[in-house]
Amino acid sequence: MSVEKTYEWLEKASSMQELSSCLLPYFKKAPKADIMSLVSHLQAHGMFRSWAEGRRTMKELKKKGTFHHVKREERLLRKRWNGPDVPIIVFPVNERNRRIRVDFGSKSGLAFQDKLFLFLSSHISQAAISAIMTHEYNHVCRLENMPKEEKDMTLLDTIILEGLAENAVYERFGESEIAAWTSIYSEKQLDHFQNRLIKPHFELKRHEGRLFSNILFGKGYYPDMLGYAVGYNIVKKYLSKKKLKVADVISLPSEAFIEPAL
Repeated sequence: MSVEKTYEWLEKASSMQELSSCLLPYFKKAPKADIMSLVSHLQAHGMFRSWAEGRRTMKELKKKGTFHHVKREERLLRKRWNGPDVPIIVFPVNERNRRIRVDFGSKSGLAFQDKLFLFLSSHISQAAISAIMTHEYNHVCRLENMPKEEKDMTLLDTIILEGLAENAVYERFGESEIAAWTSIYSEKQLDHFQNRLIKPHFELKRHEGRLFSNILFGKGYYPDMLGYAVGYNIVKKYLSKKKLKVADVISLPSEAFIEPAL
């Protein structure tokens, strides 16, 4: 697993358009004409938007030794979960995005089965970087062990994916580095949300409309970070009841997690 020298990309490029060409090798099925839409997709998940701010933050990330730290983390996590060798692509985070600042602590990421993106602020601690790396690399391991393609993942698959990843963070760091959304609701509230708001839509897929993201992130009339919070609770209860670790259930079907939570 290689941590790409993305600081060199930003040193050589003079615009987002030029930077986008560096991403093409990682999206081999994407037509060259569509590369800016891929950049927009990454930005929707937290990648920087301001070119000047991005270059400045990247210099600070390099100076702080962030790339060396990420490399150490990938060695540890790959051994911990017997995970795959995938490229890790680090970019500055969009710190103007309020949700990313408040709900995700000025860090974000995007995991695929064959690559991993991290979007980081230069102001966060190494422990926070370790936490987001843990969360996102756990996604990579889970996706590798799923029998279905990412496009076929249901809402249930997705909330379990998120729940596993944040429980992995809890396993390593306790409550010091877990996301704020893990503790905003009581267990009674979460059980109610699961049965009334999420269970009827377990089979919903992302491409079927806005309802998927509304439930997952808690948009519109839905409670904030609904899907994430419920997914975390489902996995936490399952692990506790079965006395298991995240590594033990990486390949467990999503449906198996909900039995003790109903």
